[in-house]
Amino acid sequence: MMTTRTRTDLTVPVALAAMVPLVALRLGVTFLRVKAKRRGAVRRFRRALQGAGMASEFADRLAAEYESYGRLRSYVGKASALRFLSRP
Repeated sequence: MMTTRTRTDLTVPVALAAMVPLVALRLGVTFLRVKAKRRGAVRRFRRALQGAGMASEFADRLAAEYESYGRLRSYVGKASALRFLSRP
């Protein structure tokens, strides 16, 4: 009787390659959802400040500062591996 062997060494890379588009899609959707929630939170924050009697220009500056804390670029730039590799 002849036994057939399957190549199991290819199943893991193929499975991972098949999952990459799905993971990228989920990550993109999650990023857009968080971005929309942040935008709404900044808008509510600005309205609350103005409703409490803060001047419009100060409320705008404070809301812009509040919005900058949620930007992904500010965190990614600080945690970049290339930055650590380029140090002398």
